[in-house]
Amino acid sequence: MTNQDAAALYPQFMYEAIIKHATKYKSLPVEFKVRTTPFPITEAVRERKAGTNAATLSFVTAVAFAMMLSNIAGLVVEERVARVKHI
Repeated sequence: MTNQDAAALYPQFMYEAIIKHATKYKSLPVEFKVRTTPFPITEAVRERKAGTNAATLSFVTAVAFAMMLSNIAGLVVEERVARVKHI
């Protein structure tokens, strides 16, 4: 049930199995067809996507560099407090 189409296809298979069992047919004379189509992208989503790409990339990059530098500085301070020689 991890497939994205499972929500649409599962009822189809269930209904076919019920009809096969109720009518004792091995193959159905009736054929079910399932068609799934996504909803169109809204204007709000388009605007958000167009306006935040550069800002999001800049923010994520800044956070990554800040975390990396704080991790390195934390290790140096921890070595100094524990009086361990620097390698």
